[in-house]
Amino acid sequence: MMPRMLGTNAMDDAFAFRRRYETFRSLLKKNSQALQLLADLEADLNFMEHTHADIRRPLWRLVDETLLMAQELNLLSNDRHKALYAVIEDIEARIRSMFDLPATDPERPLAVALGGEPGKATLIGGKAAGLTALMEIAPEHVPPGFVITTAAYRLFIDENRLTERIRLLVDDLGHVKDPDLFRSRLRAARELFINAQVPDPIRAAIATHAAAISDAGHDRWAVRSSAIQEDEDFTFAGQFDSILDVPEAYLVEAYKRVLASRFSERAMAYRLHHGFREIDTSMAVLFMPLVGPRFAGVLYTNTPTKADGGGMLINAVPGLAHEMIKGKVQADTIFLSRAAEPKVLEIVFAADPQSGRPAHDEHPPEPLLTNLGRLAFRIMEASGHDMDLEWVVDTAGKIWLLQGRRLRLPDTDRKEERRLREDTPVLEQGTTIFPGRAEGPVAHVSDKPDPAGVKKGAIVVAQQATPRLAPILPHIGGLLVESGNPVGHLAALAREYAVPCLFNVGKAVWTFAPGSIVSMDATKRRLYRGSQWPGLRERFAQRLAARGRPRASGPLHEAVIALSLIDPHAADFKAKKCRSLHDVIRFIHEMSVRSMFAFGDSQKLPWRRTAVPLVTPIPIKIRLINLDGAVAKRDGDLVPEQVYSVPFQALWRGITSPGVRWDKRPNPTSEALPPDFVEQVMGGGRGPRRVRDTNYFIVARDYVNFNARFAFHYAMVDAVASPWAEKNYVSFRFQGGAAAAPNCERRAAFLESVLRLSDFSVDRRADLVAAWIRYYPLNETQRALEVLGRLMACARELDMVLINDDMVKKYVAFFMSGNMRVFM
Repeated sequence: MMPRMLGTNAMDDAFAFRRRYETFRSLLKKNSQALQLLADLEADLNFMEHTHADIRRPLWRLVDETLLMAQELNLLSNDRHKALYAVIEDIEARIRSMFDLPATDPERPLAVALGGEPGKATLIGGKAAGLTALMEIAPEHVPPGFVITTAAYRLFIDENRLTERIRLLVDDLGHVKDPDLFRSRLRAARELFINAQVPDPIRAAIATHAAAISDAGHDRWAVRSSAIQEDEDFTFAGQFDSILDVPEAYLVEAYKRVLASRFSERAMAYRLHHGFREIDTSMAVLFMPLVGPRFAGVLYTNTPTKADGGGMLINAVPGLAHEMIKGKVQADTIFLSRAAEPKVLEIVFAADPQSGRPAHDEHPPEPLLTNLGRLAFRIMEASGHDMDLEWVVDTAGKIWLLQGRRLRLPDTDRKEERRLREDTPVLEQGTTIFPGRAEGPVAHVSDKPDPAGVKKGAIVVAQQATPRLAPILPHIGGLLVESGNPVGHLAALAREYAVPCLFNVGKAVWTFAPGSIVSMDATKRRLYRGSQWPGLRERFAQRLAARGRPRASGPLHEAVIALSLIDPHAADFKAKKCRSLHDVIRFIHEMSVRSMFAFGDSQKLPWRRTAVPLVTPIPIKIRLINLDGAVAKRDGDLVPEQVYSVPFQALWRGITSPGVRWDKRPNPTSEALPPDFVEQVMGGGRGPRRVRDTNYFIVARDYVNFNARFAFHYAMVDAVASPWAEKNYVSFRFQGGAAAAPNCERRAAFLESVLRLSDFSVDRRADLVAAWIRYYPLNETQRALEVLGRLMACARELDMVLINDDMVKKYVAFFMSGNMRVFM
């Protein structure tokens, strides 16, 4: 019997599909490369200026790759997306314009005298810029000093070749959940600075400027941080180190210690919370001669601890104020009228918390206090806003200003939660640091708590208001402190994080047992047992979920990194709506998948016979397209064991791992509805494949592509697994779900965590997850595919399960430990 031959039309169809497949495979490989370039650029832009050669080279390569992808998409779609060429051209022109701009600061000195560079906070840092502004208003009250600039910091980094080593240590710290690993990484980063050599030009600059000031009789120094952003929109209060009483011979070592403090645990937690890039907080260092103090302290030109404000607040101690600012020493508290000629309204002398006796033998005299108030009011009037001033009075009675920044006051106009009846408060005392209401479980903490051990939304009770509590502030509902200074570092941070907070509650605060529910009204200084304001904790959880998102910053962000085309089913998911290269890459990938499978679905009968049904436990229709003899001859149905494709078999091992199940969870509601209703009304119409559509495995001996629509989400795997590591890659994409958006995003967070722990690079935007690895050896590439097989099964219906953030962590731990039973 003569073998059956395909007709001419069928052969043409086969050739056309093969050509499209080759184009599609080439496009997906470029997509993987483009995502890697995007991820690398985003990481590098955290550490380098956009004009750096190591940014330019991969950037132009990314532009070229994007253009080639657009060409291949148009080959797949018969030129349906030619508008992309104009979009890419426009984005490229915007990028080139950023490199054509003249240098804003052609001469960046390594050192400047304090006051010599007004308005240049990017050069001298926020703290030095604040003092420079004070020198313009009251030059006689600011000591001399000098600044080793951010240009010197870059020179220090470059000369010691620290960029790549720092990047390896800190680039993914936001995803590190193990507190010991978090601490060890930062310890290693600090040691890089401590063990590095200070370049000779910086050493010379320190020596020259210090000698000029030492000639005036100063021989001891204060060496202080002055990072970009510090004391500006963000206080960074207490996050970096200041080193006091430094002999001139040790100034260089002190400089290194201040630089290293950028990588303290509290500073890194602060930066991660606010989404700062590494380059956003480059460090300048301020050197000032140490003033021999009689009294020192902090002055606020308004009173944030009182609901009506209206007065000035001074905290004062004998000697230096650094221990007071850290919350370790009690201070005298003085209230002044807020006027050009202020009057002392009230003085509260500090008391020892144990004995109740006066904490200090000496107190600032009233004329000194009014002189301080007069100077502060003058500065406030000239600045046009309230001020937070650090001051010292020397033994001769002269006032010196050591720091000045804008005072951020809480919004007193916010509407309070209403309740028909409130219980009688258990306590009604303390000092309001930030007003507002909070409720949650009580957590007792030490002065150096582990953030991972404090439950989100907890009402934290602490003994002292020290900056070591700072890392937990982003995640807690409220803070109650037995004793603390309202002008210290922790008070400033509590206001910045908008955490309802009471200091000086006294020992009675410990009457609330750990785990018990407490409601606090920091505005009225009242504490209640139990829940007083239903819904308050849920609203806090919603606000918490919105915190800590990366800051959109840097000249290239909008043109390259930003992603606005997230939902492929939105009306504005169009080529002309692409605003960045990332948008273009996202659009091309989505349209290439649609074009490829729309073509496969439309093929004539002879070709469709070559797309063989695959019998699997997966609850969707699958056909397999064999490209190069990767399927064995068979009698009857095709089963996975008959597919001789290395990456297919690796993926299949994951799909069929022991304990993994694909049978559908019972859902009586949806099972009683017509399929079309489920698809169109309940969200099932989303995704490049519909439920009733056929899903395809395309396989070769070293290649697999699987693009599948599950009930309410879709997943794509594209991989090459060969003996040659330079050819290997795995790409994964996942989006969608039947649950509400927050649940879908939690599932995406689950996927991101598992994939990162499995050595994938990951980009997550809302419920869209893209992940990839490249250039791994064959065994590691197979392992990655096995992970994806298990992950697709386990994540299938998690959007219906993950109802809070804590569950995400638990299910990540289940998956990584191999506990598959919980996903059934």
